[in-house]
Amino acid sequence: MSAARKAMLLCSILLLVPHANAIQIQPEDWEGFVERTGGHSILVEEYTATHCTSCAEIDPDLGVVVEDHGSRIAMVSYHPDDGIDAFAPEAAQHRIERLKIQHPEMLRTPSFVVNNGEVRELPSWPDVQSDILKSESNQRQFTELIVTAETNATHLTVSVMPPRTGEIVNNTQYTILFVEHKKTVEEGFVNPSESYRDRVLVGLAEFPMQGQQLAIGSTIEAPYAASYPAEGLDEWSVIVVHEYTEEALENRSIMNSQPLGVLEIAVQSSAVEEGAELPVLLPIMIFLAIGMLGLVSVNAQEKVREEE
Repeated sequence: MSAARKAMLLCSILLLVPHANAIQIQPEDWEGFVERTGGHSILVEEYTATHCTSCAEIDPDLGVVVEDHGSRIAMVSYHPDDGIDAFAPEAAQHRIERLKIQHPEMLRTPSFVVNNGEVRELPSWPDVQSDILKSESNQRQFTELIVTAETNATHLTVSVMPPRTGEIVNNTQYTILFVEHKKTVEEGFVNPSESYRDRVLVGLAEFPMQGQQLAIGSTIEAPYAASYPAEGLDEWSVIVVHEYTEEALENRSIMNSQPLGVLEIAVQSSAVEEGAELPVLLPIMIFLAIGMLGLVSVNAQEKVREEE
């Protein structure tokens, strides 16, 4: 099937999917505490970099797409420790290495992985959306996660209700991802776009059902509870994932490695201007436009190589 026909078919499918209103708290409405119950969200992991031109071009549009999907997806961006990226959080490098256990070919930015499925690079945006839809349709059950987030003058603290007896799955862990929005790109770094980036992973904590807990860029406060410094953290998300441990992935002791449960709490300003109505077709148009942008870029590079 041609790329054009595939895109048209995808649009037809998406028209049948109910429009999802974004579930997030505006910063001015944040009261310091919230509790959420869920786990059905689809995890979308982005491998990106502040010096990546294509990444910078699509970043604002991704905000609109993520907001329109609402609680259907939870997206987080990993910036590598490559000596060039402006952020290079240790927590992000840890997650990148985890992804490379099953996806050693993940080398280009931007790349996307939906629920630990295939690696998708530009211009395969229709495939990213297709992976989201497939993950939703294949999701027969999920871990019900009960998560609280609380801030004070110094810290953001996140707690997850311990798993019930029937939900203790061997070789799995609860992972708390601390995500910063509107994170400033400092001067002196290569930056082809806006002065900030969204969805930047800055810290994490892992709580395996058996074994040693791990914190990177955060502090473990108690079993299934961790904190992150709140100074300068105006807009943020926390994503809690029930997933398999790295050891299980390395030993290939599981048949299906997708997360067992995903929940996000977001305190973030809207990507859509106040008073503006987000058309149902806008995310589709953005996905296709970004895909075409990537296709043009790839074709241009191939043409240059042919001329050489």
